Amino acid sequence: MTRTAATATGYQSGFTLLEVVIAIALFAFMYMAAQLAFSTALDNRDILARHAASQEERQRALIFLAQDIEQLVARPARDAFGDTQPAIRGTLEQFEFTRLGWANPFDLRQRSQMQRVAYFVDDEQQLIRRHWAAVDQNQGTEAVDTVILGGVEEVRFRFLDQGPQGEWVWRDEWPDVDLAQTPPLFQRLPRSIDMELTFQDETSIQRFYRTVINPWSQP
Repeated sequence: MTRTAATATGYQSGFTLLEVVIAIALFAFMYMAAQLAFSTALDNRDILARHAASQEERQRALIFLAQDIEQLVARPARDAFGDTQPAIRGTLEQFEFTRLGWANPFDLRQRSQMQRVAYFVDDEQQLIRRHWAAVDQNQGTEAVDTVILGGVEEVRFRFLDQGPQGEWVWRDEWPDVDLAQTPPLFQRLPRSIDMELTFQDETSIQRFYRTVINPWSQP
């Protein structure tokens, strides 16, 4: 049997230097693509986790606020100077009211189950819930502030009222000027509260809350 020409001359086939370089370049490209995909997946996971945490925090704040407003009561309050304030008092930037349902199990504390509450945004872009230990305050009554939500650019409140002709009007301040001569106990309450939160990420949330009717209000 005769040998092949390649065997006879001692020649063996293999990879050229160019082929080796191309193979290394392909493997490097595949590694970089896989690394980029992996890094992108991790970044997306972190973004989703932060978004979910933010949404959960906002939802808790809205539930907390709704529980306060749903227990709103037509109870005026005295401030630290002894002046009687309306049950609801508000502007575009803040909202103050009296609510029921402040838990006092077995009446262990010498206080009412009503609470005076206010909401506003402070200088650190935080939604603050402020409450007082007594509805009727004195010079020694101190307010307690609780951070409800961070990253808030602004909060806006509006108050739904019925005009003299029966039309519905959104007012930027409560009580309205036409209630200035009415004693706080007999002032009507707004029929609804409109709250809009604008966040630093340029998103916003708007909620409407129904209120109670003041049984002592004058027609």
